[in-house]
Amino acid sequence: MVTTTPWTTSKSMLGSLSWDMRITSLISSFAHPKILLILLPTHSHSKENILPFLLIDFGTTSTKSALVDLDSGAFSHILRHPAIPNCAAPSGRYEIPLEAIRARFLAICTHYYDDLKVRFAGIAICSEMHGFAILDHGNKPLTNYISWMDERSLQEIEGESTYSRIISDLGPKFQTITGMRARPGFPLFNLIHLARTSPLPATSRVVSLPGWLALCNNDSRDLIHSTILAGMGFYDVRTRRMATELTDLVADMSGYKCRLNELAPTTASAGYWHKNGHKIPLYVGVGDHQCSVLGACNTATSISINMSTGSQVALIDHCIAREEIEIRPYFNDSFLSTITHIPAGRVLSQFIAFLEDVAQQRADEKTDFWSMLAALEWTEVRNSTLEFDLSIFPGARNFAGGGKITHMREGEITLKNFLGSLLKSFAQQYLELLEIFNPERRISACILSGGIARNLPALHQLIAHFSGLQTKTATRIDESLLGLRTLAALAAGGADNYLEAQEIFGRKCDLESA
Repeated sequence: MVTTTPWTTSKSMLGSLSWDMRITSLISSFAHPKILLILLPTHSHSKENILPFLLIDFGTTSTKSALVDLDSGAFSHILRHPAIPNCAAPSGRYEIPLEAIRARFLAICTHYYDDLKVRFAGIAICSEMHGFAILDHGNKPLTNYISWMDERSLQEIEGESTYSRIISDLGPKFQTITGMRARPGFPLFNLIHLARTSPLPATSRVVSLPGWLALCNNDSRDLIHSTILAGMGFYDVRTRRMATELTDLVADMSGYKCRLNELAPTTASAGYWHKNGHKIPLYVGVGDHQCSVLGACNTATSISINMSTGSQVALIDHCIAREEIEIRPYFNDSFLSTITHIPAGRVLSQFIAFLEDVAQQRADEKTDFWSMLAALEWTEVRNSTLEFDLSIFPGARNFAGGGKITHMREGEITLKNFLGSLLKSFAQQYLELLEIFNPERRISACILSGGIARNLPALHQLIAHFSGLQTKTATRIDESLLGLRTLAALAAGGADNYLEAQEIFGRKCDLESA
């Protein structure tokens, strides 16, 4: 047990005492006053009066939710809700109705509050980062939520795409300002294209997904976290402020003067959910990538490999002088050096869908190819012989017009070799990236996270064997929820910064009985 913070020291010393004795001991030992915000009930010393936090991760492929007890760190009532489907018909568009997102959020809150009869002290949220929507002056939707998978900026206007025109004007300046390499799905590019094709009211404003959720009861403080603002393409990593040069660019290219929410720390309440006369704080939402890095308990001495729908490799507070490596804000004053948009779950799904289509054409019973992929031994994967180029969609790392399969030889084009080779090529891209991030082998640890790492165990064995790094597997519970637990502890006053908050529960994955 780490004992550098008042909360963890107190918890480790007092874990075997009764609840009343723990309170007495805390007070008599002059424990840090912030502990009492968490441990002391409002009206009595009954442990049952401590209110949990509600955690919600609005991801691309699903929405996850859970309750967490900030005294024990234990989770309960973990739920996974299917993704809200794309409602946009045109090719290259990906939109989700804002009212469907709002209804999903309110249904989750109401389920825990009314159906499960749980009273919670606050709501912590993370979400996908590269999306936006436009609201009118009364906060009514003018657009759907436009996802990071939407690439309308590639559509041409008078013979040139909006994306190409912006890149031509900005050159390398976009990465200098934002720390990111330009991609057609970023909100900055899609917003300019939208404003060029559909004039937007001067009184309207641009919101992120968490920004929309904070308006669930029209009681929002109009705040945004740096991790979300950066994902939208409007954060200046040099000044750690709004990138006014880029908001000016929107006006110059489209005539639209965009308004965005104000920057705020993770401990700020972005809005309130109203229920039965109570106002429950909804804390400012953060980026799902950063939240997963935090939940996996990465530090400056470990390399993070997050494998979900999309994938990222990252290091905390390391400057690496390579053009491919991007800079993203993290928590407090820390930053991530990262390579993002690595082909991951989105790509694997395409190849699995191809196999499923073949099986259906043969009128076979439905075959679970995901289970077949998960059942592969790492030694089988190691000996597979095909090579896959997984960059099959624009915006993916190393995309060059599409992917391919090579080294196909007679007698080797079998289903098992196909699946093994797919997984081998998937792992190989991370081994190459580890060399980029750790060329001098000064870092000895690697931490995996995300659903793909969790569900395909051969990946951990392959990366550990070939990288030589001490490699931790993905946690049993989604790292995004673990990260939200850390941020909830920080918001509740249990620590002064994210590192202290991270040490309180670490990677602990205890579950309370429902």
